[in-house]
Amino acid sequence: MKKVTLNDIAKKVGVSKTLVSLVVNGKARGYGISGQTCDKVMAAVRAYGYNPNQTARSLRTGMSNTLGLIVSDISNNFYASLARQLEDLAWELGYNMIIGSTDESVGKELKLLEIFRNRQVDGIILSSSQQNPTELENLVKSGFPLVLIDRYFPTVPIPSAVVNNKVGGELLAQHLLNQGFRNPVVLSLTPSYISSVAERVEGFVSVFENAAIHTEVHNIPFLCLVDMVEDFFTTRLHDKNMPDAVFAVNNNLATATLRACHVHNIVIPKDIALVCFDELPYFDFSKPSITSIRQPVAELCSVAFSLLQGQITNNGETKPGHVEMMPVELLVRESSTQISDNNGWRSP
Repeated sequence: MKKVTLNDIAKKVGVSKTLVSLVVNGKARGYGISGQTCDKVMAAVRAYGYNPNQTARSLRTGMSNTLGLIVSDISNNFYASLARQLEDLAWELGYNMIIGSTDESVGKELKLLEIFRNRQVDGIILSSSQQNPTELENLVKSGFPLVLIDRYFPTVPIPSAVVNNKVGGELLAQHLLNQGFRNPVVLSLTPSYISSVAERVEGFVSVFENAAIHTEVHNIPFLCLVDMVEDFFTTRLHDKNMPDAVFAVNNNLATATLRACHVHNIVIPKDIALVCFDELPYFDFSKPSITSIRQPVAELCSVAFSLLQGQITNNGETKPGHVEMMPVELLVRESSTQISDNNGWRSP
């Protein structure tokens, strides 16, 4: 079967090949092509089943109209929300988006970067798991459009969109301190050097240190998170060394904590308080509802996308080391409030 070409469409409609190309590529408005003509061209496109050759178009224009998004775990609600909003922003400007998960593996991240570049994406938004970002820095220096989201490297000049993780940790710690909790544990993640994780822990621990209270940080491996959290509570119950509050540095750790508490009949907040950095849809209506830090996901995506567009279009708006840091919000709910009984407030 003969492949349909732009010439076939042009002859059918009675217009030039150039005009058909402008319509198919979404440039009709910019060249003053009427809506009626566009409708005729697109009707012919559908009738003939015309399918443009994206590879050939990429070679002609130097653009694939495709963007890449690389995150640690697309199944995590936070990253799923990022992906959905970035995909919508991309679609509005005529881009497709391909997505990959690294599972916090530096090797997998580097391979995905290679794969995406081989597929000639026009730019990449990345939540990096790397500790040494030399390859990322070299990528930016080469002129390839790259923006970091959620995580960044403070000493490396890569455009980044992040939230103020340290302040979020401080807000949660100060809230627990004000409620009278004095024996907290941080359930953190490995790799612990990741900026978002490290800054959340730093902010939380610093508040209790200023109150002369030691805070234990327990690192949980990414790939066996649920089992390790349950093991943590099993051991602490056996040793009779339970904390009075838990800070889960992300939503997956908070969910694992809730599961472990259910398994061991630990009642929140009667037996232990729980706070979390980041939101989940059920945090607001679960029993108890969960105190958390809300991140401005829509703003984060908008800023990251704008930074990437600035590089792709070379409009000079994106400085090499530009970092946009957005504020977070503390949402106080039932999981971290003291419980009163006949004797008054529970003392930790």
